[in-house]
Amino acid sequence: MRQPDLNLLIYLDLLIKHGSVTRVAHELGVSQPGVSAALRRLRAVLQDPVLVRTGGGMVPTAKARAVQAQVAGALGLWARLADGDMVFDPARTTRSYSLLASDYIQFLLLPGLAREMARQAPQATLRVIPPNPYRRLQMLVEREADFAIGYYHEAPEELRTRRLFIEPVMCVMRRGHPDADCFDLDAFVRSTHVGVASVSQGSYSATLERVLAERGIQRRLSIILPSYLAVPPLLLETDHVATLPASLATALARQLPLQVVPSPIALPALDVSILYHDSQQEDAAHQWFRQLVVEVVSASGLTLSLPASDSV
Repeated sequence: MRQPDLNLLIYLDLLIKHGSVTRVAHELGVSQPGVSAALRRLRAVLQDPVLVRTGGGMVPTAKARAVQAQVAGALGLWARLADGDMVFDPARTTRSYSLLASDYIQFLLLPGLAREMARQAPQATLRVIPPNPYRRLQMLVEREADFAIGYYHEAPEELRTRRLFIEPVMCVMRRGHPDADCFDLDAFVRSTHVGVASVSQGSYSATLERVLAERGIQRRLSIILPSYLAVPPLLLETDHVATLPASLATALARQLPLQVVPSPIALPALDVSILYHDSQQEDAAHQWFRQLVVEVVSASGLTLSLPASDSV
């Protein structure tokens, strides 16, 4: 019995990752007709279209994704063997890491991450990508990014989650705000609010609005922003109030004439995790970066809510 060409698995992995014959050809340094021929052979071997054209481009079939998930770990192991990278040395690595992170996470963790990467892995690169609310964690599923850090309560089954910290939210307003000295429930309800919202289900903004609705409380949202760091200038010029993560709120209040007060309503805390594809669980370079994030979180004074161990 003739064995299929195992090189086809590399083509399968990259075709699913990029969804483009042109991009795969560029990455491998081969011709587009060569990649198209590999795609035809894959279709014959798997008896499946592998990629199908939609309005948004080429997307992989369910069977192709299932096969890729099975072989991803083996391909990663082979790549590390070929690179002589089975014993990972951060001081020598030229690895490029990609991270999905909101501006809140960037503000909170990037200074520490940058400092420690410069010290421990000076030749490594970190590429930070703002999360796309419509694709959410799909970039991790398709391995277009290595990690995501944030509040994600509806993660796909292909991903692993490691909880990093939990922190409360606080109310923020300008100094001299009429309700600053007595920000009670009545003040919360009559205030105009700046919301930080995502269209994604499972986002913190969705959780916050659900909890308020369950308690019969409706905020008067005057403006809704996609960015935490866009909030302070609005607060300084108005009597609006914002509900922000405590660490961000207190940091901003040290730099700007803002006042931070406890929320008069018990609101859900932000539960922040790092997520990554299951196929990268045993990758030594990934393990190093995950541990580095834990160390940076710990040094920042944020509370680790689980023991330092990975969990599904």
